[in-house]
Amino acid sequence: MKRLIKIYTCCIIVLFLSADIQASGIHVSGDSTVQNRAWSFGINCGAAFANKYQANFYNGAEGNENEISLIFNNINYIREIRQVINDTFALYGMPTGMKYKPAFCVGMYIKKNINNHFGAFIQFNYSKFTAEDLFTLKIGATSPTQAFPTLKNYVIWGKEDRINIDIGGSYEFPLDEKIFGFVEVGFNLNNTKVRENKIAIETLEYSIVNIYGNQYYIPNTQLQEYPVRQGGIGLGAFISPGVKFQFSEHVAVDLLGSVYWAKINLMHYDTFRMHYNVMLRFVFSSEFIKSY
Repeated sequence: MKRLIKIYTCCIIVLFLSADIQASGIHVSGDSTVQNRAWSFGINCGAAFANKYQANFYNGAEGNENEISLIFNNINYIREIRQVINDTFALYGMPTGMKYKPAFCVGMYIKKNINNHFGAFIQFNYSKFTAEDLFTLKIGATSPTQAFPTLKNYVIWGKEDRINIDIGGSYEFPLDEKIFGFVEVGFNLNNTKVRENKIAIETLEYSIVNIYGNQYYIPNTQLQEYPVRQGGIGLGAFISPGVKFQFSEHVAVDLLGSVYWAKINLMHYDTFRMHYNVMLRFVFSSEFIKSY
């Protein structure tokens, strides 16, 4: 990771040194192009794709922060489940394919153009992710005449809010009169907040987040509930190639894809993994905003 940070730091330094040289008046002979040094503001929207590795935080496995055994080791929960199943049961299989669903991504973008090619920016994007899979219960006893046990799958899921803050530099180059390519590179700060981690069995729904501490759950009793904060701040780096469509001097639309190498702060799953975004960015110059 240290090597990755050094590479990204060098890229950003090169970007800004090049920008500073051009901004200081070193131009190609005969080049009288007016340089763009205005502010730009944008609105981001698109799709976010989180790495399935972190989704395993929600699979209820032994040793996770949230364990499915919280439900199946409690006789009071077991009685409730037996009533809706109308039979005995046993946990037969744990989730093996937990993964995130693609999520909608929305955010804002602020950029300071240094010249026609280089700029520095910061953007904030928000996504709400859901991870989901199935676990298996064995229903009733298996009789000698049965070749296979009676099995039934039930859903387990987790939900989280994730905010990405990207700080970096960009390089833009012309492809056509109104079309430009660009590359953005920089650092990522992210904050993840777990909203829920639950299972559903028939009409019953249980949270596997332990809000009772060392207290044993007993129905219809007043138990002390403790606030549980899961998730936290992570970091990483990103690169975003894209294409800009310049509709007027002050209005443009960017189509871009971002690749993140980031640490997501979920207990036992806080290692660096790849994550992806695909976005449209509606960009307006400061002059356009002032006109309103």
